[in-house]
Amino acid sequence: MNTVRIYRDDQYASSCETKVTSVREKDGFDQIACSESVFYPEGGGQPSDLGTVSLGDNVYEVTHASDESIESDVWHLTNAPFGTFKVGDKVGLAIDYDFRFRNMQRHLGEHMLSGTMYSLFDGINKGFHIGDGYVSIDIDLGGRMLTEEELDLAERSVNEAVWADLPVTTEWFDTYEESLVRPVRKKIPHDGKVSVVSVGDLNDPYDCIACCGVHPSRSSEVGLVSIYKCESNKGMNRIFFDCGACAMDKLTNDSHILRDIASGYSCSSSDVPSRMAAEAESTSALKAKLADMTNYVKESEKESIMKEIRESGANIYCYGSDILSPDDLLKMGFDVIHEISGLLLFMKSPETNTCILLSSREDAACGTLVKENAALFGGKGGGRPDNARAMFSSTDDMEAFISKIKEIL
Repeated sequence: MNTVRIYRDDQYASSCETKVTSVREKDGFDQIACSESVFYPEGGGQPSDLGTVSLGDNVYEVTHASDESIESDVWHLTNAPFGTFKVGDKVGLAIDYDFRFRNMQRHLGEHMLSGTMYSLFDGINKGFHIGDGYVSIDIDLGGRMLTEEELDLAERSVNEAVWADLPVTTEWFDTYEESLVRPVRKKIPHDGKVSVVSVGDLNDPYDCIACCGVHPSRSSEVGLVSIYKCESNKGMNRIFFDCGACAMDKLTNDSHILRDIASGYSCSSSDVPSRMAAEAESTSALKAKLADMTNYVKESEKESIMKEIRESGANIYCYGSDILSPDDLLKMGFDVIHEISGLLLFMKSPETNTCILLSSREDAACGTLVKENAALFGGKGGGRPDNARAMFSSTDDMEAFISKIKEIL
């Protein structure tokens, strides 16, 4: 006799007393089947229930529930070492009801949003996923993407249906053909029993779909449906959203973030977009000015370096800057060695403890010098014969590396 699934008759039941009918081992832990269960096994896009199983005074976690078919046993994976349970044990099963109810809200909300997409835009749901921080559906519109206005309309429409407190009915049919007495929006032939979930009037429902999941008995229990974003995925509309308590938690958190941003700008929430746009424009102008100033410094410093090298006749030269980035130093260094032959140039960035080597000397291969010596001073890096880069944990280590190279050459 297979497990009697209490949640099918009472989706609000959170615990039951039952007997163990079978035990098997999985990864060193007991996995048990019972004569009755309140646990929903993972399936239909809905996660498995979580909870506990008690044996006498000992309480163990149920970390996953599963089945082989909708008519088979429900298997409860526990954190009890294999051999803890035996057939005939009287146990108590209890689910994490908050987790269950949130998934019920999300699952029914998904049905209703998918039904809304179907009724408004002839959109077909081709995928459904319940994640930790969102629910997603893939809506196929023949390659067309939904507009912001259409998403807003769908969100408003589905929430009006949620708030209408429509009845939710789950019916079981012995065959797929018998289930077609209901106007299901997605016809998928199926062997064996079929359960159909209808929202609203059975003869003219707001939504009707074959599903073996667990749902609230009234649409109002979904609370709300909040669409977060929509993006293209394989030519379909991947819609990210959430429902009920999960959506409320995110909206509350987002509201707090918006409040803090508005406080930082010393403006109202409605003025945040314009303030951010003004700041972005100002930042862009500052970046342009900074780029001009950086180019001016690079040109000025390059001329100064080349003048000093030519006057001194040096074949090794060190230059450091806290203003220019390593990439700026690299570009400036290339300009110098292209102008002056027979030179090994060290370009130092004390702020990042980065040393860039550039060479126009035949006896100074930069990549080899870094590979053979940087690690002696806790550094790492590499490069080519004409240029290489070494990074160190301190300025002293960088300077010691440079001194070592000077000794070698």
